[in-house]
Amino acid sequence: MPSYPNDEGTVVLINRSNIIIDEFEYNEEMHFPLLVSNDGVSLERLNPNAPTNKANNWHSAAETVGFGTPGYKNSQYNPEAQGGGGISIPNEIFSPDNDGLEDNLTIYYKFDKANYVANLYIFDASGKLMIQLVNNELLGTEGSYIWNGIDQYNQKVNIGIYIILFEVFDKDGNVTQYKEKCVVAGKI
Repeated sequence: MPSYPNDEGTVVLINRSNIIIDEFEYNEEMHFPLLVSNDGVSLERLNPNAPTNKANNWHSAAETVGFGTPGYKNSQYNPEAQGGGGISIPNEIFSPDNDGLEDNLTIYYKFDKANYVANLYIFDASGKLMIQLVNNELLGTEGSYIWNGIDQYNQKVNIGIYIILFEVFDKDGNVTQYKEKCVVAGKI
């Protein structure tokens, strides 16, 4: 594959008969505007069925996947926005005791569009911050985070109820917060 300049360029896909299959003109303005730098950040096509040169059909690859997904499904892939989205926690009870059974809490997210940056906090039942798992990270349209029951001081948290605050915002400053609960279980 040839290298492509960051500022602007044209990509042309041709077949063996030199017939143009697809052509795409890009520029650095197509990247997510809140990125500090777009060096090493891939542009990803959101919907393969939408017109190639439709500017809002392209987005910066998610930070959660190292800003690129060569050979895999695009991190911002979204063929048809279904509306809604948010977070889910299938197993709210976990026991971080390293016994191989529900040792981690998995927090899944899925959104109907790209452009979200996330913060993820875990609080105890009294509202004390235990750990910030994610700090201003550019998301893909779906993914997950794992909490292993360790706090910001690298200590195992106590048995009890915890609050998960998943906060997302877009480039226009629109903020949405999702709150869920979980239980850290263990032997007494």
